[in-house]
Amino acid sequence: MADDLRVVFIGAASVQWGYKLTRDFLAVLSSDSGCVKRNPVLVLEDLDAENLETTHQLAEKIAAMLGNKVRIESTTNQKEAITGANFVVTCLAVGGLEAMASDIEIPYEYGIYQPVGDSISIGAAARAARNIPVFLSIASDIKEVGADGAWMLNISNPMSILTRSVDREAGINVVGLCHEIYGGIGTLSRWLGFDNSQWRNVLDVGVVGINHCGWMQKLRINGEDGFPKLREFIESKGITPDSKRLYDSAVPEHRRTNIKMVLFLRHGVFPYSGDRHNAEFFTEFLNRDTNLGADYGVMLTTIQSRLVEWRGGARQEMNELIAGTKKVDLTVSCEAASRIIRAIAVDEDYYDVSNLPYHGSNLPGVPDGAVIERMCTYNGRGAHPVEVERLPDPLQEHLALHANNIEDIITASVNGDRGLMIGALQRDPLLKNMDSDKIPELWDRIAEAGRKYVNPAFFS
Repeated sequence: MADDLRVVFIGAASVQWGYKLTRDFLAVLSSDSGCVKRNPVLVLEDLDAENLETTHQLAEKIAAMLGNKVRIESTTNQKEAITGANFVVTCLAVGGLEAMASDIEIPYEYGIYQPVGDSISIGAAARAARNIPVFLSIASDIKEVGADGAWMLNISNPMSILTRSVDREAGINVVGLCHEIYGGIGTLSRWLGFDNSQWRNVLDVGVVGINHCGWMQKLRINGEDGFPKLREFIESKGITPDSKRLYDSAVPEHRRTNIKMVLFLRHGVFPYSGDRHNAEFFTEFLNRDTNLGADYGVMLTTIQSRLVEWRGGARQEMNELIAGTKKVDLTVSCEAASRIIRAIAVDEDYYDVSNLPYHGSNLPGVPDGAVIERMCTYNGRGAHPVEVERLPDPLQEHLALHANNIEDIITASVNGDRGLMIGALQRDPLLKNMDSDKIPELWDRIAEAGRKYVNPAFFS
């Protein structure tokens, strides 16, 4: 086992991510000669034994299509899976969508509307309190039985909070990975007319922010500043920094990017994440006055639709792939995890966006070690993030506020500190839309809903 290249996928029974990531790992590990020489092993781990078996069956089918160059194991035992691991990919949500229902539905009663509910504010605080104990147990196992220099690659939300908790509390190699920037680049490619498939050759970008609220500070397209062209495009559509209700305007096709457009016009930097994510980091976009976000083109996604459409649809696809009624596509997705594993394992440069601890001095107000989204190059010597510059003053203050709140949410989750958690929530921009005197009551109801998962000290 010591000579194996051991990749562990924790949460492999995930219906949203199981197929895509398993396929990516197998395709990359099978096709790269440097990986094959290291006897690659993909370990699938999940507590859901029934759906883990489904993922295992599909993995065996894909591995056979690729020449059986990767050995596949599966287990419900976390420590057994991690023993000897070089890379541990985390993709899990404690309690699943059923537990997340309270994160969305209880705040709704108080006037807090969350299109996603997994990144920041009350939804992220609840999710963090449930997930941090499990993430720290995974990190502990990596330190105890993982290979020397092992990496955790985290795909779970709240991305910034969970990744920071592992770095701060366990001190292992950890990075958070997200695909939102690819959607933002795709939007820019349609607006500005460059080839999205060649963006690494066409664009020179600089980004900084909290995951799901990241800002493109620099945009050069074939060597030229792209921001003047972007501003010209937006203004040519009659859009101003105060525009809303684009579905009633002459450009209804831009209704889903309303927040991107107005934030760029106001601040001069481009928020590349989806508007459903960006909206939750601010006060103004999601309240009764904006028709619960609809005036800015943002829709609320219910847990019921996620269960029926997302989970149900994904399980249907898995069954069809195993049965052969749907063809397995061996194309590696845009997700960076498999490519980062390859870059570190075979010592070749790979450049992408990442969420990593920040220890610089260019972001005033941001605590040392905060997990910040930025561009990064990976190779056999690890991760080498690009230096970043401060944001425009209002956004720098916004970034610092959220980064400091994240520190308190982590400490509160680890210690079960009700007062500290409530203090962080009282500073949260989205919760400015409710009666601040009701925030302690809101948190108590959220904590009670997740009682079996969170630190019991919250109730003492």
